[in-house]
Amino acid sequence: MSFVTLVTFPMILRMDQSLEMVLMFQGVEHRFGKIAKFMVILAGLSGFYLIYEKGLSVGVWIMLFVWTFYASLLFGLEKLIFKKLFSKPGEQANMKKVFNLLQGFHWFVLGLSFLAIAAGIYQAHY
Repeated sequence: MSFVTLVTFPMILRMDQSLEMVLMFQGVEHRFGKIAKFMVILAGLSGFYLIYEKGLSVGVWIMLFVWTFYASLLFGLEKLIFKKLFSKPGEQANMKKVFNLLQGFHWFVLGLSFLAIAAGIYQAHY
């Protein structure tokens, strides 16, 4: 999430052609998709271990919500969103607007991820 938000989107938003933007984004997403899925599974396993060790608390509920939200995006909703956004890139009037919206959404999810990390650190130490 950090890489796509902090590195990929700024590169894409500097491009001028819509097709080039779409191809770059899909190439990066495809390349790192397997890594992201593996990391979400690993985070879920460590989260369930935390629940086993510490029980359910506010911090764990925050982490569980963020993990469920992110996993549902990564394992299903993302395909539906991308299909709608990128099914006919030639017909998109302003691809920069679409990528600005996607970047804003990625910033939101990245912020949720940092919130989950903070909740996990707090829960692990208190």
